[in-house]
Amino acid sequence: MDNREARFILSAYRPDGQDANDQRFVEALDQARRDPILERWFEESVAFDAVATEKLCAVAVPTDLRENILAGVKMSRPLRWSKRFNWAIAAALILIATLGSLIWHSTLSVPLAGWQNEALGVISSLARNESSFDAQSRSASELVAWLSANHAPAAQKLPPNVEKLETLGCKTFSWRGQPISVICFMRADGGLIHLVFTKTVDGGRENVPRFVQQGEWATATWCSGDMICMLALEGPTNQLRSYVL
Repeated sequence: MDNREARFILSAYRPDGQDANDQRFVEALDQARRDPILERWFEESVAFDAVATEKLCAVAVPTDLRENILAGVKMSRPLRWSKRFNWAIAAALILIATLGSLIWHSTLSVPLAGWQNEALGVISSLARNESSFDAQSRSASELVAWLSANHAPAAQKLPPNVEKLETLGCKTFSWRGQPISVICFMRADGGLIHLVFTKTVDGGRENVPRFVQQGEWATATWCSGDMICMLALEGPTNQLRSYVL
């Protein structure tokens, strides 16, 4: 079993652990234990599923749910479908709509800007060792000083919960002529978190972080002075909030 197959199987793993003895999951779990990156993805995926399950269970059932379903069944009146079948379909549709609403409200549907998508590509390349840092240091202040000395974007004020983390290095790149900087940090759990910043180009002054979940990436974007900052990690948004709030 390779990582791709293991990841596909583990994406259906339930957060309560009741699948742990299933032979298909046993093999996939063994594969995850052999690969630290896959193992970290799996742990974050289970954490995200647990949060989603908690939110779904917290939704109160409307008091008039049964009456609304029955009203819909009476109006549709299919010729060959039984009332029991109608009830099942109506209940399923309401469940899907409720779950969709939860997902819609838990993350923003606003797409990331072009420079942000480019930054995620650069970050992924660094994480896979396909590209190298421009400067390396364990100190965030040293990396900020290096960026400033090399006329690269550098936010002077970092989020307190990020600033105290150990750093790996920084990298600069350009998107459509716009210089952008990235500093990579090591989280306490061994995962990575990345801070990206560039000059604001539209006069934006949104100081409250805007969270977006795009695939496996969770991002938070806000303005700080004349800089626009993005914090990103691979995992659910709830893992990101503690670093910026």
